[in-house]
Amino acid sequence: MEFINFNYKINCKNYKRNKMPTLSNKSLIEMRNIIAEISLQASNTIMQNINSPIEIKKDNTPVTKADKESDKLINKLLYSYYPNIPIVSEEREYPKNSFGDNLHWIIDPLDGTKSFIEGHEDFCVCIALSLNKKPILGCIAHPPSEKIWIGGARIGSCVKEQDSNYKDINCRNIPKDGPTIAISRHHAGPILRDWLSSIIYVKEKRVGSALKFSLIAEGKADIFPRTTSTYEWDSAAGQAIIEGAGGKVTQMNNNEMVYGRQDKKNPNFIAFGKSNWVKFLKAES
Repeated sequence: MEFINFNYKINCKNYKRNKMPTLSNKSLIEMRNIIAEISLQASNTIMQNINSPIEIKKDNTPVTKADKESDKLINKLLYSYYPNIPIVSEEREYPKNSFGDNLHWIIDPLDGTKSFIEGHEDFCVCIALSLNKKPILGCIAHPPSEKIWIGGARIGSCVKEQDSNYKDINCRNIPKDGPTIAISRHHAGPILRDWLSSIIYVKEKRVGSALKFSLIAEGKADIFPRTTSTYEWDSAAGQAIIEGAGGKVTQMNNNEMVYGRQDKKNPNFIAFGKSNWVKFLKAES
């Protein structure tokens, strides 16, 4: 991968609350290349902290040294390139200017901490850029393989495996015998089971972290329903990548997803590659 000038900075210094900076496709591609490199550096930091010490946060979820070190690195590098764009991170207090329409980063420095602790490999780094309540650019990096998925609706999405070039990706057409559904390794529960009983499908893929979004974007799964608690950093990067690959992420009630919320909590949502997935819903008796 050939990276563009890393001294590039978007000039956001003079934007006002009600007037957002204009981001050209060229700007987004340059930002894409930068966050791809940052995600790989964060991935390396995570792999250097396998089996790192575990703490329990106030919300009763685990955090490790790997989460914290990745968070420090990503924040430092993003601020060095884009000092005027605020950063929302799972591991920090939210900046005052990271709400509503404001341009801001949304990061999860180590998504899938439970899988990481258990010794599984389905964890990742997530970096997204949000503007006007929508993620317009996203990157998901898989530390064990150094595989990257990256993109957005305006510039398309692509994948890069170690020592290879970027390759465009697209959501697949759903096979005639039915969709493959990606579901969480750790967060299933009765609501999801009820939802699954309402649809005809051929296979489940149980995967931790935001890697479920990448399966849909790369055409390896068709639907990802989420019916338990998530936050914006759990979905922003994945939504941008899926939309760049021709898919969509909506609330379960079919309303648009909204970012920049005060509490950063998501509603239940569904990610899909093709909107005709609904034809596989069972008819109500």
